[in-house]
Amino acid sequence: MPPVTLIVTQRERFSPSQVSLDSLLASYGDYPFRLIYVDGNSPTPVRHYLERQAATYPWMMLIRRERYLRSNEARNLALPWVERPEYVVFLDNDVVVQPGWLRSLVLAAEAEHAAITAPLILQGNPHSDRLEIHVAGIATRFHPRRWGKRWFEQKQLMAGVPLAQAEPQLRRQEVDSAEFHCLMVRWDVLQRVRLDERFDSLASHTDVSFQVAALGGRHILEPSARVIFLNPELVPQFDATDLPFYRFKWSEGYTARNFAHAVRKWGLAADDPSIGSIWRWVIKNRQIPARLSVQDGSLEERLLTLCGDRRCPGWLRMAIEGWVLRANFPLEGFPVAKPNASVSRTDQTGQTQTGQTQTYQTYQT
Repeated sequence: MPPVTLIVTQRERFSPSQVSLDSLLASYGDYPFRLIYVDGNSPTPVRHYLERQAATYPWMMLIRRERYLRSNEARNLALPWVERPEYVVFLDNDVVVQPGWLRSLVLAAEAEHAAITAPLILQGNPHSDRLEIHVAGIATRFHPRRWGKRWFEQKQLMAGVPLAQAEPQLRRQEVDSAEFHCLMVRWDVLQRVRLDERFDSLASHTDVSFQVAALGGRHILEPSARVIFLNPELVPQFDATDLPFYRFKWSEGYTARNFAHAVRKWGLAADDPSIGSIWRWVIKNRQIPARLSVQDGSLEERLLTLCGDRRCPGWLRMAIEGWVLRANFPLEGFPVAKPNASVSRTDQTGQTQTGQTQTYQTYQT
């Protein structure tokens, strides 16, 4: 069996860390791996849990920094410690892997000679029989504009489609890109690309995919390999210690710098409509814990809606969201029952998933 190293980094919250890592540890017997876990300033209970696991399992290495880390920065901290595998798998800390996931990825990569191999990424409560697809690979298109610039378009394939409905259509296929929730890269390819630390969760996967494609590498979706993303829209699990990190990851300043870098690096037109649509998704995603904390129709809820408009100054939007959280976020965190709370959801392209609404579910670790 080709040797594999897993690198786990923290996406946006700390609270899902244990259920995610427990699923990885449980999968070791099916396909052994080496695990490097990068911890950026997690709260004491999570830190102690990670330290216990690293002390228990000789094939697990823990790297800790006493500050929050952007995703590519964390991944780059791990790469010097990788010991000549054939494959490296990048995972976020809010992903629950399913039995046989790694074996299926490796078999597909070997059969297809893929540079990047991605599992089917599901979303929802892992104990639910109503899981849906978060992404089954990504399709990418460019639209030429004047002066050598271009518009950028990505589509998350089958996003929001119930798994039961999608099953007959699922097959191994080539895709344009994959997301860093979970993806596997051939080690010799990874050594020829750069994980750009100016990108984080918004564009890091796209940047790597562009580099791999330029090298002639193929991206393969293997739907028999499955992981579940604990999407905060569907699994709204938040501790008070999650909030500073969550707002750090999705801050207005970071978002602006991320898009400015993408425009320069990828030759995008400044008026690319995808930028505005993704920015709207960022705002909506960042507001999830604040909206969970207030009543529908309340002053706070109306202010969140008002400042959710892109015409609202970013500093004011962040200030209002921070005030709402300080005044209303429950000390016990979430999950807390909030009956009949539903949201219309958008994917990261900003496109509303038509007719899709979802009552908040709770998932106890």
